[in-house]
Amino acid sequence: MNTFGNGNKEKALINMGLVVDAQDEIACIWANWVVKWLKKNMEQNFPEFLWRFSILKRQDFSRSVPPDPLNLLEFGSDIKIEYGFDYVLVLTSFPLKSRFEQGVSGVPSNMLETAVISLARILELKDRERQEKALVSLVKHCLGHLWGLDHSLESVMRPRKFWTGEPPHDWSIQEKRKILRHLMDAADPRVEEASPIKSKWKFYLKVLSLEWPAIFKDVLVSRSVLMMFHLGRFIAATAVSMIFLFLSAEAWEMGAAIKSGWLDLLLACVIFASILSIYFGQNLHVISRSDRMKEQAVRSRFVLFATLFVGMISFWINLFVISYLIIAILPESVLAGWAGMGGKPLPAFHFSKLMATFGVLASAVGGNLEEEKDIKALLVYTEET
Repeated sequence: MNTFGNGNKEKALINMGLVVDAQDEIACIWANWVVKWLKKNMEQNFPEFLWRFSILKRQDFSRSVPPDPLNLLEFGSDIKIEYGFDYVLVLTSFPLKSRFEQGVSGVPSNMLETAVISLARILELKDRERQEKALVSLVKHCLGHLWGLDHSLESVMRPRKFWTGEPPHDWSIQEKRKILRHLMDAADPRVEEASPIKSKWKFYLKVLSLEWPAIFKDVLVSRSVLMMFHLGRFIAATAVSMIFLFLSAEAWEMGAAIKSGWLDLLLACVIFASILSIYFGQNLHVISRSDRMKEQAVRSRFVLFATLFVGMISFWINLFVISYLIIAILPESVLAGWAGMGGKPLPAFHFSKLMATFGVLASAVGGNLEEEKDIKALLVYTEET
């Protein structure tokens, strides 16, 4: 991050890009207004930084109608890396395609440090003042997510289904302090700027060593704990497999034959293999790609992989609890007979681990049955608002 002198102080530069379709006249007009307003507002709220805003009118915009926010997020992320922006807003006057909500006006992605904003529903408001207030609130809400804020009923981070220009229009004092700390961390020089590293693996390790607290925070913001339960085919494949496992005597015999230590090793291998299967099978590795080693691209990949890892671990824990409850409900004598225990007590904990592990293995197949864009959106979106 560059710094610029201002008297006796040096201010860190926050470089923000606003990307619009050159053929979208309405979006281009509003983009100029947004940049003018944002610059004034950010300088007032965070005078510790030098704010630079750039409008990029691109001819290679996606022409699909309604535009897919996922495509625009990836497009904006590529531009962010290409031009060295810290954050990017993608503005369109067309209504966005929604995946998880009935309607959507904005889709931030703290993972990609990019947000997509649609003017369509805001422009339906008849009053110009209300349009401006609604757009201000939506932009601040999305930026808040990019800067690590979660929802709050007391500020502009209040979740809304429709952006009508109603207050609140600003962050709280506590949220501004959080934003300031986030921006201070973001203002540190990037790895490729501070110490050029030619080795790809050394570059990845350097980014991880410097960025792991921010990566950890971004993974938590992604709410990855329950994300797998939004995937229909993933859940269906796992449920069918679990039913067959519970009704198969061979599975119980295998469980009795596998020692606990080997089962733990099998669990680690299965989870890692399942993550790799979905990561590469769904082309998640191409998100935030760059021909050069860039901290922003590497960081996004770490966040993506870690989010998938946490989601898979959480899914295994849920399968373990469900398996344990089913084993507790079913007659122990029948299950012990299937396992060939010979009258010995059935180790419910051991067999619950086995069933959950094979359930995760089946889920990897289900994950690759999902539509590629749906699973990408689940991982990349912070929310639809």
